[in-house]
Amino acid sequence: MKELRYVNRLGARNKMSRLLWGTVYGLLFRPTPRWALHGWRRGLLRAFGAQVGTGCRIDPSARIWMPANLRLGDYVAIGEGADIYCVAPITIGSKVAISQRAFLCTASHDITDLARPLTHAPIRIENHAWIAAEAMLFPGAQIGEGAVIAGRAVFRGDAAPWTIHAGNPACQVGTRKLATTDANKPPEETP
Repeated sequence: MKELRYVNRLGARNKMSRLLWGTVYGLLFRPTPRWALHGWRRGLLRAFGAQVGTGCRIDPSARIWMPANLRLGDYVAIGEGADIYCVAPITIGSKVAISQRAFLCTASHDITDLARPLTHAPIRIENHAWIAAEAMLFPGAQIGEGAVIAGRAVFRGDAAPWTIHAGNPACQVGTRKLATTDANKPPEETP
């Protein structure tokens, strides 16, 4: 049954990068206090190839599989215990919240083949979106601007901008409407 044995096809360089990152994560990223050293954690991610914008706050318990496949806009918050399984690229726009224990999963296995080869597809999350607590995004998910994936939702596919999705499997349950406040007004253009 040797032909059915799983073969990891990601390559030696990928494996070595993840081994080194895992060591740095365990020794220098994970033990930091959650209320401090945000810049330190951003710097470690950048040192391993992540693109990290201004003001991002990544909880030290968030698990990031391969920093080189992570791109964050400005002011992204990644909460406690979030699992960022970026075998393929994960691109997250600005002012996005990834809540506690959310799972962004870019890889799976081909169940039509008994050797179960790895399959993967990127995830993209646009500006102002919110992935709520314990929600799961499947490989290839595309989350439009301002969309919300509700707590514990299991989402695959495309979420149109400013929509709300809930359930398992997740489906659209509403639209997101912003309150009329000074904070929600667009900035005035200067001449």
